[in-house]
Amino acid sequence: MLSSTRIILCAFLLLYPYGSLIEAQEGRRYVCLLSDPPNQCSEYCVSALQPVIDHLSKEKQDWGACEGKVNGTVAKLDKIEDQLTATQIQIEAQQAFLVNNISKAIAQDDLGQKLKDIEGNQTVLGNQLKDGQKRTESQLTAIQRTLSDIERKLVLQRYQQIGSRYFYIEHNLQVNWRTAEQMCIEMGGHLAAFQNAQEYNAIVSQLNKANYWLGVNDLAKQGEFISLASGKRATYFKWRKNEPKYNNPTQHCAYVYGHENIMIVLSCTTDVMHFICQSDSDV
Repeated sequence: MLSSTRIILCAFLLLYPYGSLIEAQEGRRYVCLLSDPPNQCSEYCVSALQPVIDHLSKEKQDWGACEGKVNGTVAKLDKIEDQLTATQIQIEAQQAFLVNNISKAIAQDDLGQKLKDIEGNQTVLGNQLKDGQKRTESQLTAIQRTLSDIERKLVLQRYQQIGSRYFYIEHNLQVNWRTAEQMCIEMGGHLAAFQNAQEYNAIVSQLNKANYWLGVNDLAKQGEFISLASGKRATYFKWRKNEPKYNNPTQHCAYVYGHENIMIVLSCTTDVMHFICQSDSDV
């Protein structure tokens, strides 16, 4: 009977802390005075409760091991999650890259076709423009030729055909040699020179008893007479006796002396007279 009472007392003392915890939750506080279980409960009480103590100790160890495993597993899961996140980022980047490249490829294909179409259109337009330009140039050439012919005919209205060539004989105005040449140019010609005696005689037969400038001169080199119209050496002369004669340094321009129908050299700057123009620059 005493042993049973002793066991119950020890159990009560050992379990008292757990009761204290329950009571503490309800707002009341107790103090466990069990500080020396062997002396307070005797060896029998301790040995009787030893399996419970061992079980609790083992549970604590198992819980610690389990907690360590859980922590390790959580760390592994975190690492796996990080890897999955990185992989997902890479996959999304690759997808974006592929989509972008595909879009560019499609756009470039479309652009390439458009460029080909534009180049084709430009080639066609270029050919059309060239053809149009050629036609326009041909038309302009024809128009210019026609205008030149018309202008030439208008100019030649003042000229008369003598032999095979056209000449203009000025019977009214009297000017110096330089002015006479300028007036012939304004009429589309030059001061005249003659290609043969037949032409010369046909012209002088229409002259008055006056003097008429010619385009024959030796301004470049004395004694070497050239035609002002062609720049070539003159081919026909009918000089008066002892001509060409140089009384002063300015005498280098030939004229027809109408009283005798012969050629004489006089000053190109001071002397004034009528003049004869030719329409061509061949002689």
